[in-house]
Amino acid sequence: MLYWRRTMLLKKLVRPEVGTVAFGLWTIVAFCCAEAGPAELEQTAAPIIMKSVVATAPTIGETSPVKGEVPQAIIESILKEAAALAKLDRREIKIVRAESVVWSDGSLGCPEPGMMYTQMLVKGYWVVIEAAGKTYDYRVGGGGSFRLCPPGQGQPPSQPAAN
Repeated sequence: MLYWRRTMLLKKLVRPEVGTVAFGLWTIVAFCCAEAGPAELEQTAAPIIMKSVVATAPTIGETSPVKGEVPQAIIESILKEAAALAKLDRREIKIVRAESVVWSDGSLGCPEPGMMYTQMLVKGYWVVIEAAGKTYDYRVGGGGSFRLCPPGQGQPPSQPAAN
């Protein structure tokens, strides 16, 4: 008899609507936090080349090709990648621009559709390479990682970096 009374009391206290709402909220949270599987990642993969480098301080007497602003390790890595893309020797590549800048957000001035980025100023570098008649626009974040921005997709930095 006591079990029956407890069961009836619980049925009165916990209404079915509360359980439905809780299940609905749990379902929404589960879908929002779910990660994309391999099939979804293949479908949404962008053709942007990303590479990370560890920037090291130049040694005494060593300078960057333009204004001494972009670390030599970053320049070397970008030149190596551009040479591979253009299928040229590194000596045949011309640095058009290499400067310290401040990007307006985490997209580094090269946003991808459907992506979300940090909404704060990001110190970095802008390196533009010319090889075999093509221009390669590289965007570098403050940590030294860089990516190639597809033609026509890039925006200029918000401001040059204060030295």
